Amino acid sequence: MSSLLSLLLALPALVAAAPVAAPELEPLVITAPRDRLPTDQVIDPQINTHLLRLLQSRQDARPSTEEELMASGGPLGKLTTATGFKLLTRYTELGFLLTEGLAGVKDLQLAAELERTVKLGTNKQTRAAAMVALAYTKDQRYLSLFLSGLQDQRVTVRFAAVESLLILGGPSARFPLMNAARDDLSPAVRVYAAQGLWRNGDPYGREILLRLYQDQDWLVRAMAARYLGELGSGEDYRKLMIELTRETHSAVKVELAGALLNLQKYKDR
Repeated sequence: MSSLLSLLLALPALVAAAPVAAPELEPLVITAPRDRLPTDQVIDPQINTHLLRLLQSRQDARPSTEEELMASGGPLGKLTTATGFKLLTRYTELGFLLTEGLAGVKDLQLAAELERTVKLGTNKQTRAAAMVALAYTKDQRYLSLFLSGLQDQRVTVRFAAVESLLILGGPSARFPLMNAARDDLSPAVRVYAAQGLWRNGDPYGREILLRLYQDQDWLVRAMAARYLGELGSGEDYRKLMIELTRETHSAVKVELAGALLNLQKYKDR
């Protein structure tokens, strides 16, 4: 009895000494429901039929106007938390939901319709969604679609093409990613392609990110800082600490602070 009492009295100290997991904001990612199903699971045809009809009805539709989006989603636009932002993205852009519902399709009719949408659809958001959804099949036969997407005039489609190449993976994605990181007209596409290149083991991506951090556009600097913080080392910690003392834009300063926190474990290496 006395040993039990001693244990109970010691519990507060034990709890206080126990390591506490740091809170982590969940990243905004698309998780394909199909990929969570067993490989032998048969999907109800009604689900695919409805998704197919929705895709067909949207692929040539005009993008929604800001007024239409905010009519129902207006309250979401006022939320400032990470969860609020994810809800706003989810329910004001149908392409996000289409990508999530269609990603990794194995149904031949659906896959063919996605491919047709990428090639012939006029709605850029739906084309981008269809492209990323196809990438989740991990089928290299769609590589040519993604390469064509890199040449599109619309940045939404080009960004989706880069994302698709990163999802598809494999050696065949390396040189297209390198070209996009170096030559794309959109700085945002260049940053995203560069981090993907680095994430897949090519150090040239890091060099591009370091160069892009010197860009005059604050958004480019913020994006570059974020990825340097995710993928960098002790040398990057020291470089970004110097940049923190020079940076003038508040949003970039916050990204730099977050990047430095991520790299804290490398600061003495």
